[in-house]
Amino acid sequence: MSTTLTAEQQRELIEKVFHEGLDLGDLSAADRYLTADFRNNGSHDDSMRGPEAFKHTIRIQQAAFSDIKYEILDFISQGDKAAIRWVMHGKHTGPFIGIAPTDLQVQHQAIIWFRFEGDKIAERWGIVDNFTLSKFLQSGGKPVGPLTPAGPGGGKPQAA
Repeated sequence: MSTTLTAEQQRELIEKVFHEGLDLGDLSAADRYLTADFRNNGSHDDSMRGPEAFKHTIRIQQAAFSDIKYEILDFISQGDKAAIRWVMHGKHTGPFIGIAPTDLQVQHQAIIWFRFEGDKIAERWGIVDNFTLSKFLQSGGKPVGPLTPAGPGGGKPQAA
């Protein structure tokens, strides 16, 4: 089944999933906005299917970070697919990818592709920059390479 959503409706749907699900921790957002056989490719556990796969992501994010705010920086759409580039702002207050809480303010970045069926999200492919975030957390908040997840420059390119 293809999508009937316009590009604007696709973006609104993605914004709802991110705000209600990831920012606010509302697990029922996954049931409202994802297909019954949703696939969360490139996530914490690719073997999971359906809304439960995204609920797993919500639980992990909510347990690891407080004051979460996802910001969609870029959006493109073509047919039944759309892509976004996002940055998540939050405070590292729980374990994340094996790293104990640091209480550091962070910015976490990714590029995500979505595929829609009807008026719901059917699939997600993610390229998430856990490497830069983990190096930042492990270093106690020191800038990592040309991009810094938080602190001076706030994730913007730094002068060499």
